[in-house]
Amino acid sequence: MNTHKTILVVEDDADQREVIKLHLLNAGYMVRSAANGLEAAASCLQITPDLVISDVHMPRMSGFDMIRILKSEPGMKDIPVIFLTVDEGARDESQDLGAIEFLHKPFKPAALLMLVGKYLASKKRGEGQPKAS
Repeated sequence: MNTHKTILVVEDDADQREVIKLHLLNAGYMVRSAANGLEAAASCLQITPDLVISDVHMPRMSGFDMIRILKSEPGMKDIPVIFLTVDEGARDESQDLGAIEFLHKPFKPAALLMLVGKYLASKKRGEGQPKAS
């Protein structure tokens, strides 16, 4: 079980957010959620998640603006981010901002869980962050 790993899911579509959350809970992760980047940044001040999974385009604050905040704060700069989006053109910017992975929507839940497991396993072993593909 992954009960000591906390993942923050940031998604403005409530149904999609709950589906992602359910898959992660079923895989044994602790999950927090936020509806936009502003809520996510505030949540990261309260708890430091082991990983953030975020949509890119959201109201109030985009995933890109959120990652800029995380990377600018000493206590949050090392929080890894996986972006999920329908915008294939966002791949380059997400990598430039420091995202560890990028998945195009719609995605297969198994693919997301594989990426999460791969990253958290390498983090546990003390390896560097895997490169975004």
